[in-house]
Amino acid sequence: MKKIIAAVKARFHGHHEAGMATAEYAVGTVAVISIGGIIYKIISDPMFRDTIWELILWLFRMITGITG
Repeated sequence: MKKIIAAVKARFHGHHEAGMATAEYAVGTVAVISIGGIIYKIISDPMFRDTIWELILWLFRMITGITG
């Protein structure tokens, strides 16, 4: 009986994680797509674009010394 149990353990040893890499890739893919969607939504917002543009103009004015 011990030989049978040892043979079963030897056969399935390490297989309890089979497919784990695939599951991790799936979770990583979903996370990247989700973050990309959030970033796209933020960047495509007109208020965000206007705010970034105003920041760029402000920095340009600070560097060049132009007022107004």
